[in-house]
Amino acid sequence: AALRAPRAAPRRAVSSAVRAEAPRDPETSRRAPTLDGRRAVLGAAVSAAMSFALTPGRADAKDGKNGVYWISPKDGATVERSFTVRMGVKGYELAPASEGLQEGTGHHHIVVDGGPVERGVAIPFDATHLHYGKAQKEAVIELEPGTHTLTLQFANAKHESFGKKFAKTITVNVQ
Repeated sequence: AALRAPRAAPRRAVSSAVRAEAPRDPETSRRAPTLDGRRAVLGAAVSAAMSFALTPGRADAKDGKNGVYWISPKDGATVERSFTVRMGVKGYELAPASEGLQEGTGHHHIVVDGGPVERGVAIPFDATHLHYGKAQKEAVIELEPGTHTLTLQFANAKHESFGKKFAKTITVNVQ
């Protein structure tokens, strides 16, 4: 049996009101290439899907992917009286508090010798609650010798805590 080439699908008539005429190139008298409707719809759908996929979720999402973490020091580390901390966040972006409330953003706080701040509660401005409202990822802390807990807490531009999901506590031994 001889092989036959597949037949092309019949072309549908498109109303002239729907089809956009591409302008002619004056030098070649050819029409400029146009994007057909199917490709335009597909492109818009892909663009919308990517926007949705890349938008951070709410702070109370139960996906287990959002939260804060300590880069350094590690839990149980022995540190000098003055030491550098490095902080990270997953699923949200760091933003200075001065930029105001923005969905999916916040900044770090460190609670010295205390635990997470309840969700929605403003983090106090005192000696044990260190604020990094300029969106810092790194800071130098000075503590008295002894064992201390450090709770990294993420909060919005009004310093309102995102709660336990956005908190991570470690212990350090200060020499």
